[in-house]
Amino acid sequence: MSSTYRRADSADTEDVPRRALAKLSADQRDAFQRLLDGFESRSGVLRWMSEVTVHTLGALEDDWFAAVVSSPGSMSALLGEPWGPLRDADEPFSAATADEIRRSMAVMDLLPAIRRSHHEFRWSAKDYLGTDEDGDIPDARTQLHPAMRPELGTLQSRMSGLLDELLRGFRDEDAFVEWGQEVVQASYAEVDAGVIEAAYFELPVRRLLLSDDPRGLFFRESWAAEFFLAGFNASVRQVSGRAAEVPSQPNTERFVPSG
Repeated sequence: MSSTYRRADSADTEDVPRRALAKLSADQRDAFQRLLDGFESRSGVLRWMSEVTVHTLGALEDDWFAAVVSSPGSMSALLGEPWGPLRDADEPFSAATADEIRRSMAVMDLLPAIRRSHHEFRWSAKDYLGTDEDGDIPDARTQLHPAMRPELGTLQSRMSGLLDELLRGFRDEDAFVEWGQEVVQASYAEVDAGVIEAAYFELPVRRLLLSDDPRGLFFRESWAAEFFLAGFNASVRQVSGRAAEVPSQPNTERFVPSG
């Protein structure tokens, strides 16, 4: 699956030296392109979604993740093949229709979230004034952290690792309980402890969280979209409004943010 969408490479050549905004824009273009290209698996969609929560600064609706992951039409389009009930449909699968649905999702879901994130972020991104003889400013291409906010980078890393653990399943009950404690902390308590409690005490749910068969994976993917990603999306909103901007440059001391 491929797209005719062409990545823009102008993030490092903008006239206005708001490098955090340039970094945010570059990451959003990558996320946009990946959506248009499609995915190999449902778990791959979830991993992309976890990145999108950060790159849109939590601007997507919290229930969007579960709505997409549970929709046969959306998932078929994202995977480029019939998924769920559509696998048994009489009508043939259309790759052109899948492309159109992904473009529609990009325009109707992702683009408005990108707009909202820029609306909230545009004036908090700092100008940088070069203080060396060459007048250098931070290069957006070298920045390690989303929107040049190390706290967002830490949140993204922890979210990614915890999501991978969830998708793999847990070896026993102790492992799930320990994971749940980490999730509540890492999400700044936006994933409620009650969610972990309910999953633990509902025995069929607990078995699926520990199961290593395809049914267990399917359930964990759905659970991740409804509870895990929705909670972390809310935590990203909180962190993005409070995190400090720090250039990841070897010569950071040469750059003086204005304002």
